[in-house]
Parts: sequence; structure tokens; C-alpha cells
Amino acid sequence: MREAVRNALSPNGQHDEVFFYFSGHGSYIGAELYLCGKTFDGHRPNETGVSHSDLSDLFRASGPEVFISVIDACFSGAPLIKGAPPVPLVTKDGFRNVLQFSSSLDNQTSLGGESLSAFTRAFLEASVRKTTGVVYYTDIKNALRDDFIGNEDQTPFFVNQGTGREVLVDDARRLVKFREILKSRWPNGEENINSEDESDEVDGDLAGIGAQTPAQLLHLAEQQMGSPEKASEFASKLFDGVLEKFDQCEFSEFFEAVTAEHSDFEEPTAREFMIRVLSREDRHDNLVTAEAKRKRKKKLPWETAMMGLMASFNDDWEEHFTLHLNCTLERAQLKLTLSPKFRSLQQLQLVLSCAPSLNQCYVFEVVTQHPYTDWEAYDIEGKEIVRRWYKMNWGDDLEFLATKICDALVKGISDHIHETTKRLEGS
Repeated sequence: MREAVRNALSPNGQHDEVFFYFSGHGSYIGAELYLCGKTFDGHRPNETGVSHSDLSDLFRASGPEVFISVIDACFSGAPLIKGAPPVPLVTKDGFRNVLQFSSSLDNQTSLGGESLSAFTRAFLEASVRKTTGVVYYTDIKNALRDDFIGNEDQTPFFVNQGTGREVLVDDARRLVKFREILKSRWPNGEENINSEDESDEVDGDLAGIGAQTPAQLLHLAEQQMGSPEKASEFASKLFDGVLEKFDQCEFSEFFEAVTAEHSDFEEPTAREFMIRVLSREDRHDNLVTAEAKRKRKKKLPWETAMMGLMASFNDDWEEHFTLHLNCTLERAQLKLTLSPKFRSLQQLQLVLSCAPSLNQCYVFEVVTQHPYTDWEAYDIEGKEIVRRWYKMNWGDDLEFLATKICDALVKGISDHIHETTKRLEGS
């Protein structure tokens, strides 16, 4: 990442505008936010990641008239909220206009997605929402505020030190081509991007079919909906496809593989991720209950008496999560556990979950790595390696998805073996 920034900025320091966008994992260590590389190690954050302060130094040296920084990562609002270096250092060294977009506050994670995160998708859609006229960065900021309004789990944070008239493009028509790319390359089963042209707001599955009577629309929608048979076939194709592809990989020398399946969502490593995604999705059914609610913690009488009047001003909040499969689906969740045959290695787990809805099926993929906590026991939560979700139509071909999931698992295993052997060679 450092080399990419250095190579992009010419050494003469003459730049009208620098635009930096990062979407990935963030880790807050000490008083610093680190943007994580693919092999990030919390014990070596400066070598395996890039600190926000280091990035600010690189950009400051280029001396742009306008500096736009977008950080889509967990805890990305931390340096700004806590008054850490990035903004003060940048502004005092002569940047005229500084705008920073952070996807979340210092105590929040940023919701991922497939293949774009929730914040990045919202940012891109906001940038092409206007079809004519100038697109200002303040337009994007206001659209993001509206998109996440009332979302207590993820709140974008903004720092603007400029005129408020900084321009993304001077004519929205310049983004027509990108608008089409966004629709075709990253549809993710979502509705088309809203715009001032009402024709763009038609559901993608029904677009282009011409005028239809209510009965015709209902018949067409009925053909695309799921059923118990479709759901069972979908889960079987996906789970069996992944297992068949993984069986072709040669890891039996290092790990013992054990599979387990559930008719409900029982695996803890995927639970909160599924709830946060499904609770925000616009589903017109309740085949899966997914709720995340905050409630005031009730105080015991003796607590109120001890604290007196101040007790009424110090309300504690508790988060309550609910996830339950209401419909019948024998193969709702697959867990593949890879237990190491050598204690220098750690256990790895793949959890695949199918959450059906009438119109689509949501697929959740979580790969975690679990260290020993006892001689024959492993940490329950583990370290997250892969976390992705997909919104699939019932008739979609699942071959590519099974391949993608298996490839990610194989890479996680291979990286773990490589890192472990490298560590042993140096010991």
C-alpha cells in the first residue's frame, strides 16, 4: 500500500487534487488506526499494515490543493474523534482543503458485503445519484448521512475543512458510463441505483418487460420465487459443491477434516454477522427472523438506592440478538472443521449458511482460525479470515460460487501453513 501511494504521487509535489480510497480491514492499536494488509499481524502492525499517520505524511509531502480521503474500515473514525494526528498535522502544514469520509465511529465495525461493503456501495451509488449538473462531495456526504440515518451499529463520520464546494465532477453526465459499470459489475442482487429518471427505479428482474397487468406481474414474480424444493436443491448444490471441490485439495497430511450440518443457524462464528446483514435487508417475508435491538439495562433496586439520583442519568444499554430459521430447511448450515495433526498449526473452520427469502437466498461465508486454549481444546470465537455474504437468485448457477468459497478456504489454509513454517524456520 505504501508503494502504491508513493508510485501514484509524483516527486515534484504538484497536484491539484489527491483522492485516496481504502476499503478493507482496520485495526485500532494504541492511539493509532492501522489499515491492514492481507497478512496483517497485530504484533507487527507497522510492518504488515499502514498507519493513518504514515499515510498522512505521504500525502502531505505531495502538497495537493484538495485532499480527499475515504476510509471504509472498522473503527475508521477513531483518529478524528480522539484528536489523533491525521487532521491536525495535515491542516497545519498548508493543505487548503481537506475532506475525510470515515465509514464508522471509533467503537463500531463496518458492515461488509459481496462484493462491495455496505459503505462503499452507498458511496458509489451516492456519487451517481444525480444525472445532471455538478456533483459536489457534500452531495455524497449528505446522501451517506441519509442512507445510514437511524443505524446505531454503523455511523459514518465526516471531517470537512474547506469551502464546501469541492467537486467530484463538474457534469454528472461524465459518470453515465460508470453508472452502467456499477449496475453490471456489482449488482449483488440489489435494486438499480435511484436517480432522477424514474425508469431507473424499476426492479431489475422486471425491467424491460413492458406494460403488465397486476395479474401478469404477480405471475412473473411467482415464477421467480423460492419453494421448499428449490431451497433444498439450492443448499445441496452449494454445500456438496464446496465439499467436492475441497476433497480434491491435498491437506490431509496436515489436517483432519470433519463436517457437520444443522437445520438452523447454530454456529456462533456466523451468528452476529448474519443478524447485522439480514436485519438491514428489505425482505418482504419472515422466513428468517434476524433482529438486533438495544434495550436499557434494568437496574436492581439496591443499585438505584446506592447511586441515588445519578442512576437515572447513567443508563446502561444491552444489545439483544435474535436469529432463527422459521421455515423448514434440513441443510441450512454447513460447518467444515479442520483440526491440525501438528500442534504448531491451529484449527480452521468454514461455516456456510443459507438464509432463504421468497425472492432470493442469502449465503454467508465465514472462515475462522482457532488457537489452542487447552491441550485438546480450541478458542471458540477464533480469528476471522474470511467474512463475505451473497444475495443469490433461486435459479442462479452455483458452480462459480462454490469455486470462489473453496478457493478462499484453500488460500487461508495455505497461508497459515506458510506463515507457520516460516516462523519455525526463524526460531
